Amino acid sequence: MYPDLKGKRVLVTGSSSGIGAGIALAFGASGAKVLVQYNGNQNGARQTVRKIEEAGGSGIHFKADLRAETAIDRLFDFVDAQWGGLDILINNAGVVHKGSALDTTSAYWDNLMNINLRAPYLLCRHAARRMIATGNGGNIVNITSMAGTRSAEYGSAYATSKAALDALTRILALEWAEHGIRVNAIAPGVIPVERQRERLAAAADEWMAHTPLKRYGTPQDIGNLALFLCSDAASWITGQIHICDGGVQARASSPRGPAPQLPDLPRAVEE
Repeated sequence: MYPDLKGKRVLVTGSSSGIGAGIALAFGASGAKVLVQYNGNQNGARQTVRKIEEAGGSGIHFKADLRAETAIDRLFDFVDAQWGGLDILINNAGVVHKGSALDTTSAYWDNLMNINLRAPYLLCRHAARRMIATGNGGNIVNITSMAGTRSAEYGSAYATSKAALDALTRILALEWAEHGIRVNAIAPGVIPVERQRERLAAAADEWMAHTPLKRYGTPQDIGNLALFLCSDAASWITGQIHICDGGVQARASSPRGPAPQLPDLPRAVEE
């Protein structure tokens, strides 16, 4: 059952497919007005909007290359023209680069940081200025990654960008709390999306060995958590990184052995 967010104005970046589309659909089903931001996948953006409307919400889409600050400016000009403000921002757009630190070029590093860290910062700032101007507060949710909180080889640029976004989330939550703006993050675990389904299918046994709930996550799992964080039910939650990974980090990759036998407790000695 979705919380009632009827009439709320929501921008979800990178929502033409994958996790972003799942989040956008969840907000649409809650009655919100959703702006689907995309860069290259216009057909996917149109399909997301269609599904939002079928779910009872209202959807529009806008193309913007978030690497360019001028494109972000135009995106918010569009927000102002359509809605006159914004209630909720979901920073989902991001890219993944897997490679050794020795082989990661400055071009790869800069491109990833521009999309995964610089763009969310600029988007948060635009959104917060509008939320402050209305005096009604608002919600921002940054989609980070479990890579930002645990170490893994060959992800130096990606993990660094997500760890930095976690830190930015906490800082903005502190700075903007007085304005009624809550800022949280969601760190998803393994969620198959279009570009990685084949690779994950081949590695299913390996991942499942580390996942206590024995299934991959879905975009709907992340959408449901984002909805909760932006609802009144979460009105006292801000500045937190919410890990949604099926229990992977609870295990922390430690081998699972038999449950240890607890020693007998000493008996109390009565005087």
